[in-house]
Amino acid sequence: MSEYQWAYSLVDSSRVSTFLISILLIVYGSFRSLNMEQEAKQKEKERNGQPDNNVQTLDTMQALCLPLGASISLLVMFFFFDSMQMLFAICTAIIATIALAFLLLPMCQYIIRPCSDGNKISFGMCGRFTAAELVSFALSVTIVCIWVLTGHWLLMDAMGMGLCVAFIAFVRLPSLKVSTLLLTGLLIYDVFWVFFSSYIFNANVMVKVATRPAENPVCI
Repeated sequence: MSEYQWAYSLVDSSRVSTFLISILLIVYGSFRSLNMEQEAKQKEKERNGQPDNNVQTLDTMQALCLPLGASISLLVMFFFFDSMQMLFAICTAIIATIALAFLLLPMCQYIIRPCSDGNKISFGMCGRFTAAELVSFALSVTIVCIWVLTGHWLLMDAMGMGLCVAFIAFVRLPSLKVSTLLLTGLLIYDVFWVFFSSYIFNANVMVKVATRPAENPVCI
């Protein structure tokens, strides 16, 4: 039986489910990205060639700075986690609310399509929003509030899914060069902080931040 232990570990339910969810998120985020491109082209035609820039295209410098910024954020959490954990919780809640609303928007559009004409409602300086956007935002705020109160892991996973889909949909990598630089930088970031940070800081920075207990429900 021990000879086939490696095979059983490969088909472990948690690993298989994580792999499948990752693939589904990538595919779903890609379709959302394509839909956004089509909508942007349609709006560009309606505006007589005026581009509608709702996406962020990373250049070489931004691809190099992203792992550096992540490293600085990790060090800030390592040294000042106890004094700044409430700030981390607030920032996480705001970003997750926006990302989760984006994730839930197609479902809300499908549900309320029979009873909505798709017109946007004006909220003054806040902008104009459709009924589906308002419903998805309300659902997102509700989910995030429940997470803040309970810290349930399932809600945390849902918020993480929203962040993944939003990143895939809104961020563009224009060339193979930029993609290679970004992925290489993130690989170096991950390897350094997991395996070599203990030689400099006398502690594994990544593990310390990830396992440090907090009074708020943020699981970093």
